[in-house]
Amino acid sequence: MAFKTLFTAMTSFEPDAPALTHAAALAKDLDAHLDVMCLGLDRSRSNYYEVGANAFLVQSALKEAHEKAETVRHDVDARLAQAAVRWSSVSVVAGPADATRPMAQAARFADLCVSSTPYRADSTPDDVLLLETMLFDAACPTLVVPTATHVTAPNRIVIAWNESAEALRAVRAALPFLQAAKDVHIAIIDPPTHAADRSDPGGALAVMLARHGVICSIQIMSRNGGKVSTRLQRHVTEVGGQMLVMGGYGHSRFREAVLGGATRDMLENAQVPVLMAH
Repeated sequence: MAFKTLFTAMTSFEPDAPALTHAAALAKDLDAHLDVMCLGLDRSRSNYYEVGANAFLVQSALKEAHEKAETVRHDVDARLAQAAVRWSSVSVVAGPADATRPMAQAARFADLCVSSTPYRADSTPDDVLLLETMLFDAACPTLVVPTATHVTAPNRIVIAWNESAEALRAVRAALPFLQAAKDVHIAIIDPPTHAADRSDPGGALAVMLARHGVICSIQIMSRNGGKVSTRLQRHVTEVGGQMLVMGGYGHSRFREAVLGGATRDMLENAQVPVLMAH
């Protein structure tokens, strides 16, 4: 399946500009349509809406959210007007608790979402909200883009394989990229000794990919007491990987946020785009 509809969402322009730039370049290369949602989040407290609330406070908060959305959309339109790509933009105002609804409704019809890395030094809870809505509420494969510029047609791709349903879904979503790549690595870290494929870790995945025309190699590694994410990042660097494909949030989002996990660790330190699915 080819990617024909891409989606990204923004709550502010500059911090989310890398995702927009990458999405536009990707849409051009793939001859795809890019949909952009510019969100203005209503920051008013819920008790403003209770009986007897000051109508001015409510109206002021809504006006501020609307102006923010329109400002972001103006900047988006100015940037995309210079790109040779089919695109559309829309501004939406919603409260933080309700923002997932319009975004999920739009993103669920996309083939691929594009998001900025949500765990940057200057990131806000809004960045995590955007990514999680794309992955969980819209159930759309999502390409998470670091701040640096990256190629849109990666020749070397690393698959982080752990036999999970999330990882397999990410591999299937990444097939257009994998089929176009020249070098694909299946990276397996500390495979379980009692797994069904213990005699041939990653073999079944390699066969599936070969039937789609993807020739890949399998690397089995040990984390040597360190983090899985650290060993995986080092492997991506060693092989010159230009994209990482992995399942996202195998544990609960609460556990990942509070205790950390491979997903959060990878995104915090990602040097290449990460294609994720849940």
